[in-house]
Amino acid sequence: MAELEIVGARLSPFVEKVVGAAVYKQIPFVLHEPKSMGEMRKLNPVTGKMPVAFFGEEQIYDSTFILRRFDQLVPEPPLLSSDPQIAAAQRQLEDWSDEALYWYVMSLRWSPENQARSLEQLRPYVPGPLRWLAGPVLRRMIGGTTRAQGLGRLPYADLIRETGERLDDLVLLLAQRSFFYSSRPSVADFSLRGQFRTGCSGATPDFEQLVSQRPSLADWLKRVDDAAREPGVGPRSDDGPR
Repeated sequence: MAELEIVGARLSPFVEKVVGAAVYKQIPFVLHEPKSMGEMRKLNPVTGKMPVAFFGEEQIYDSTFILRRFDQLVPEPPLLSSDPQIAAAQRQLEDWSDEALYWYVMSLRWSPENQARSLEQLRPYVPGPLRWLAGPVLRRMIGGTTRAQGLGRLPYADLIRETGERLDDLVLLLAQRSFFYSSRPSVADFSLRGQFRTGCSGATPDFEQLVSQRPSLADWLKRVDDAAREPGVGPRSDDGPR
């Protein structure tokens, strides 16, 4: 198998999803963090978003597609159950995490209460001469997407309440299992872990508190983190683009 290169910043929940799954499956890789959003668009002209994965000359540009390719290239350990019904539930939860929970976390990050911390985390990816413009541009561009989606329009207290209720749903889905729908991690767990890690990155302390108030989720997150820290495998940094 050609060496895997993952392009993207670990702050992205989708990059974290891919990195965690690669480490779990013991796929060695190089992680290249783009120095700007413009560089990201150049490296991934298909969507302009992160992550993008390169297996030699093969390019895959969506986290869900990348994890599918992982299972094709390295079947063990699998990222989906061999039981079709369980696998369907895992795929559904992965999709909900990527397409719904993502907006809860993003709306929290770009709320007036948290956007200053979110901006500070993104400054390294803005070219130096343009950093004085970063605040207004990113607030309008990213914050505007959360308002257009709808959750970003909620009063902050309502957003916190709704996020907590969605985490309560996850508590019920997890039940007494170690991972969602299974005794080992799947695409669902790595997708959710990506969202949780972004939410617990320091910009949204209320999200971190919501997780800590639900011990079963906090314990689950530690188990997935441990699965993504398999000995002897991990990313090598790469300061230069392809």
